[in-house]
Amino acid sequence: MEKYRNKDLPVEERVEDLLDRMTFEEKIDQITCLVTIADDIPEFENYIPNGIGNVGAFTVADTVEPIVEYADKLQKYLVNHTRLGIPALIHCEASAGAQFTEADVFPSAIAQASTFDTEVVGEMTDIIRKQMYYVGFRQALSPVVDITRDPRWGRITETYGEDAALTSAMASAFVKGIQGDELKEGVLATAKHFAGHGITEGGLNMGRNIVSERDMREIHCKPFQCAITEAGLKSVMNSYCSVNGEPVVGSKKMLTDILRGEMGFQGFVVSDYLSLDRLVDPFAVAENFEEAGIRAIQAGLDVEYPRSKGFSYKMKESIESGRLSMDIIDQAVRRVLTQKFELGLFENPYPDLEKLKKYLHLKSADELNEKIAAESFTLLKNENKTLPLSKKIKKIAVIGPHADNIRSLFGTFSYPAVLDMTMSREEDGQEFEEPGLIIYDVEQKYKGEIREVSPRVNRKIQKEFPNSRTLCAALKEYLPEAEVVYAQGINCSGDNTGGMEEALQVAAGADVILLTIGGKNGWGVTSTVGEGIDSTDIDLPGRQEEFARRVYDLHKKTVVLHYDGRPLSNEFVASHFDAIMEVWQPGEYGSQALCKVLFGEQSPSGHLPVTVARNVGQLPVYYGLPRGSGYVSAGHTGMIRNKNGYINDTAEPLYYFGHGLSYTEFTYSDLQTDKKNINPDDTVKVTFTVKNTGEYDGAEVAQLYFSDKVASMVRPTKELAGFVRIFLKKGEKKKVVFEIKVSQFAFLDEEMKWKVEKGEIELLAGSSCEDIRLSDIVSISEDDYIDGKTRGFYAKAVVC
Repeated sequence: MEKYRNKDLPVEERVEDLLDRMTFEEKIDQITCLVTIADDIPEFENYIPNGIGNVGAFTVADTVEPIVEYADKLQKYLVNHTRLGIPALIHCEASAGAQFTEADVFPSAIAQASTFDTEVVGEMTDIIRKQMYYVGFRQALSPVVDITRDPRWGRITETYGEDAALTSAMASAFVKGIQGDELKEGVLATAKHFAGHGITEGGLNMGRNIVSERDMREIHCKPFQCAITEAGLKSVMNSYCSVNGEPVVGSKKMLTDILRGEMGFQGFVVSDYLSLDRLVDPFAVAENFEEAGIRAIQAGLDVEYPRSKGFSYKMKESIESGRLSMDIIDQAVRRVLTQKFELGLFENPYPDLEKLKKYLHLKSADELNEKIAAESFTLLKNENKTLPLSKKIKKIAVIGPHADNIRSLFGTFSYPAVLDMTMSREEDGQEFEEPGLIIYDVEQKYKGEIREVSPRVNRKIQKEFPNSRTLCAALKEYLPEAEVVYAQGINCSGDNTGGMEEALQVAAGADVILLTIGGKNGWGVTSTVGEGIDSTDIDLPGRQEEFARRVYDLHKKTVVLHYDGRPLSNEFVASHFDAIMEVWQPGEYGSQALCKVLFGEQSPSGHLPVTVARNVGQLPVYYGLPRGSGYVSAGHTGMIRNKNGYINDTAEPLYYFGHGLSYTEFTYSDLQTDKKNINPDDTVKVTFTVKNTGEYDGAEVAQLYFSDKVASMVRPTKELAGFVRIFLKKGEKKKVVFEIKVSQFAFLDEEMKWKVEKGEIELLAGSSCEDIRLSDIVSISEDDYIDGKTRGFYAKAVVC
């Protein structure tokens, strides 16, 4: 038996044995990728006669059986009919569920972040892991850990928001859950997009990142570092963008010096789809794809997705001419093979349909799906105790573009969004430029055109997800004695207001109005937000504000429900309506969960993972602004002081980070620290009590912030230290205990070294970054330099 086939030998020995046996062409095949899109499963020998290292999963079919058949046939061909029998690593997206037919679809990542609940993220990813494992997909191109502070950027919906500590905690939970306790039964997580991808010029996807060296490391690299240190992250995907004049996909500084050198990453780096092509066009830092491939692999890229363009057999000429070292190619191959051996792919690369079906359509998964949705709903405003609604309502009007639209439940990078994109491309008559290469050209008849989704898309999604309900349908089931009336009134976007009068008439005759507003998340010309769907405007799309004004003029009891990946940035709605709920994209069971929250079976408990701007002129706006910047500095020392910030408006945001109301009330008391004077290597315990003093059972998200009172570098006004979700029955109180590593207070000094600095740190506990209830001060006794890889990333908390 060849050594590489012996599962009892160490991974390193198996890798080196296999590497020594491989031809140049076989090595290149291991660092490239295959994606096929066809009605039938292809004859793989026609595509990959020497094998392939990586495969973009076939995911769209009427049932899961053809998907399993594809993976099974692929691996059997590779194992039994190629010279060395190396199985492929098959990948798919998974941020809100494994992206294939019949898999569960959970709320979008921005909704997950709104729960501030890492436990449910871990439970969700355990389900995703099992479904991917048994379908034969062993790499997830998730999570997205980009820090986003510009809602013009359409990919905000895929992120965990603006804060590095919250994103770190969510990323760590996701990676641990999907990779599992034993990697041989796990799925590789791929954190993306390294790094700074969410901060682009003009809010345009894939543009230049305007990020300082300090912010890049302290903020944007932090979730990656946390996932590496805490969760053993195995794979990273590069950013599409350029930083300081270098495209990240071709930047040795980013992919090797920082990621591997400073951060200690040991896994492999994959290119985002077509990002290597961008070295040629638009970046124009390489004359051709051969040069692009050389630059990328020398920079530290290990695998090219989605097909061989820069990483090709032509690299042999560069080896022979001395332009490229064979050692560099071997290093990339070695990293790929290492993960395959660690996953146990050489022992069992095959899907298992029988076991897969045991993990599809589980009641426990459906219950978790609904739980995450319910925890994500964020009550922004509730004046005059408008909510919860009474189940004795006789007539309720459900109006607006999302009232009876199943597509509104799902965000970008979900399976329903893939169906939408696929069908919309077909209707547009778009063909594949290359076999297996999906490019969606946004072809508008006029600037700003956004077309409505075809009714056949909604019919297809409803057929695929028979247990999902539109809000209107869910209400009819939930309130069988009530009269539920519906009128769309207005499209999600565009100028068509032909149905407005009908909707107003329907609403006028109801006891309560549920007004649904917001954008549509996805790809292409039928979406208002999504990948490559960026906007100069963050307000309600189309004529929705006009519709909202007309509804308000009815002076009826109205609840506003905002569906979107962007938060609600509309001052009229925020200031005029009594009850406003951020619904996000709540997933398969979102409507059922929403009914229970609206009618008081469960109190809303979501909190905003972003600061919400009043308008696009305030951008960027976020709570962690450095001292002297933005709304936190308005009116401070200067020759001319303006406490409003702007001459024509306030600099204060519409809603603050961490904001989220409940049907009940919570009080905070008795904050204590276990020590007042602390050393750089200490851990501080912070305790306080939270009590439910209202009339409903409910959950509170207790948030702990810190502020460096005086520092040698300009620091944020405050930073999130940690958070914990606490369920309290009416009248109940519990103690919260946070444990903070003092190293979490570290920052990069003027020499870019990680430093815990002597001085006072203020600790602040509350319900949002602005709603601070308790505070105390601790003093760090001395300066010390630390290892940034092992610093504190977020405070751990327990409830007792």
